[in-house]
Amino acid sequence: MKKLGIIGGLGPLATAYFYRRVVEFTDVSTDQEHIETWIGSCPAIPDRTAFLLSSDNAEDPRPSLIEVGKKLRDIGAEVLAIPCITAHAFHKEMEEGIGLPVLHAIRELGAWCKSKGVTSLGVMATDGARETRIYEDVLTEYGVTCIWPGERGQKQVMVLIYDDVKAGQALDQTAFEMVSGELFGNGAQAVVLGCTELSQAMVEMDLDDRFVDIIDVLARACVRECRK
Repeated sequence: MKKLGIIGGLGPLATAYFYRRVVEFTDVSTDQEHIETWIGSCPAIPDRTAFLLSSDNAEDPRPSLIEVGKKLRDIGAEVLAIPCITAHAFHKEMEEGIGLPVLHAIRELGAWCKSKGVTSLGVMATDGARETRIYEDVLTEYGVTCIWPGERGQKQVMVLIYDDVKAGQALDQTAFEMVSGELFGNGAQAVVLGCTELSQAMVEMDLDDRFVDIIDVLARACVRECRK
């Protein structure tokens, strides 16, 4: 069984929930059968969206991401995961800089969409993920069209992520339902909680099976790869 390393703290609540889901998806009967996991929770890593969208002097998060990954590698991690989807904009650089495979959450999502017959996916994610087209660039390979909220809805998604979850507040359910309703109304067959902070909606709300949590997709991939 391979050892798992988690580049975390982006944010801390998403990291904690992600590890919980890895444990919950691991089918075992004793403690000793669980995946040996190392978590590098480093909240000081510079904001990924701010760097991707800034033309000024926003601090580059890549050196810190690679540094945490190397520390995890050096203590024995063999597979890495990063429960921050915006950071997947640096996926290739992280793998090359760290020297270990980093599971790609959006590719795993593409495989999920293909298995479910989803060809039109609503996306709730950061401005950084949207502007860099990390969802489109991967999901088009799986025959999936991405549907994003309009300008007002996208602003509300950023409020949910930064002013609610990252600030330690409960998600605004009315705002969440407004955005997801817009996406379904525009033809989405499913909606991905495409920022790991939005996974709190699965905890705080009674969501139906039209929603898919990117944290669950990545957590299942970790279990699969580590327990091969």
